[in-house]
Amino acid sequence: MISYFNIMALLALTVVTFTIIGVLYSRGKIETMDDFLTARGSTGSKILSATFLASFLGVFILFTPPEAGSIGGIITIIGYAIGVASLYFAFLVISPKIKAYLPEGSTLNDYALKRYGFKMYILTVLLSIFYMFVHLVAELTAIGLVAYELAEVPLLYTALFIGIGTLIYTAYGGLRASMFTDMIQMVLVVILLVVVTIGVIYYGGGIGEILGKATTNAPHLFDFKNWGGIEYGLTLCIGVFAANLFHQGYWQRVYAGKDDKTLRTSLITCILIALPIMMLTGLLGIVSTGLGVAESPSVALFSLVYKLFPSGLIIAVFMLALVLVMSTVDTLLNAMVATFTIDSQRIFKNIKKESLLTFARVMTVVLILPAILIASKGYSVLYLFFVADLVCAGVFFPLFFGLFNPHLTERIALAAAVLGVVSGVPFFVANKLLIAFALPVITSATICIIGSIITKQSNVSKNSLAPAKDH
Repeated sequence: MISYFNIMALLALTVVTFTIIGVLYSRGKIETMDDFLTARGSTGSKILSATFLASFLGVFILFTPPEAGSIGGIITIIGYAIGVASLYFAFLVISPKIKAYLPEGSTLNDYALKRYGFKMYILTVLLSIFYMFVHLVAELTAIGLVAYELAEVPLLYTALFIGIGTLIYTAYGGLRASMFTDMIQMVLVVILLVVVTIGVIYYGGGIGEILGKATTNAPHLFDFKNWGGIEYGLTLCIGVFAANLFHQGYWQRVYAGKDDKTLRTSLITCILIALPIMMLTGLLGIVSTGLGVAESPSVALFSLVYKLFPSGLIIAVFMLALVLVMSTVDTLLNAMVATFTIDSQRIFKNIKKESLLTFARVMTVVLILPAILIASKGYSVLYLFFVADLVCAGVFFPLFFGLFNPHLTERIALAAAVLGVVSGVPFFVANKLLIAFALPVITSATICIIGSIITKQSNVSKNSLAPAKDH
């Protein structure tokens, strides 16, 4: 049994260390609102790659891929990994176009306003805030549950430590502090994942012994024809892809890159690194179930670690979880502050421009407090994640299709988004998640394509009927 004191000491040491690093690095570098929110054009490929990865591979990497592997097996993990890779590939294709279309932008909301108008803009703002807040609560809740399982540390204490620590350096240093600490955190994550993998192999009796037991006890998890696993994998693929396109933290990092070449290099690097990490953590979930130690799929990896590892390595895994959650929480806080600050200036005209930096820092405090309180209750946020995924699945195609098709109007895009989401609701209620996520994509895409064709033909007809002008 790991002592309460050791867990609290490690928690305090990790949080204080990264808080000091973040504050010291950003000292004297934040003079304008643009410095705080975008760090525009200041970041090279190494830091950009690390911050993209660390922002996405939050503490969920220790929960969701192992859970996916534990439930659906190898085919589910492959689907999940493809979803993550396709997300980075989408940014590879879309982000340079959006930067060219709106070089002065900061978030996805800026693009929605310029391309469509106020209604589509408001929809994008609300959706992105909802998704990011749910994500923030999920991260704090997950790490709180781990600390409670290890040493019965109250969830409130863990959420407060991490929330206040990341609050300090994020409110002070903004995006620059977040990206710099991400780089350090990503290095530690890779090291600790290697340690966990080697530890499982060593204490589990070797790869042959582990795979022998796992395939004997849970052969269905290694079956590539497991339809339940295929369905679950496709569901995760759609959900991860659609929802994370609305993560404003990624769009901030798009604008932080020095140039398009840097951005492309970083995103390709992310694909090459994220795929093996996803597969590795997912396989650990399969091993946990195969060895019969995963009492609950949601904590499959931690059940495995707690069963096999000595106390020192268990503490190392907890440190990994702390590092991961801090890298994601600071990203989410800064992204939400950017959204609130920029969009509040547009919606509420009485906010003075010279007060925006102070307003942004105050908003950081305002946002973290309710997230800490909700996380301390230990509620399940999985259902809220699924709701956000459903809405994002219906909205993402209309939002981005306009970047490639000039004939898509705001009215058609809004109709496609609303009807797309509505089409998935009955299946979502019936818990048929694959259809619930796939149908909104198909419906909204169909409406957008047909609507833009009709608009184009209508414009051609109007032009052909217009009287010729004298020269």
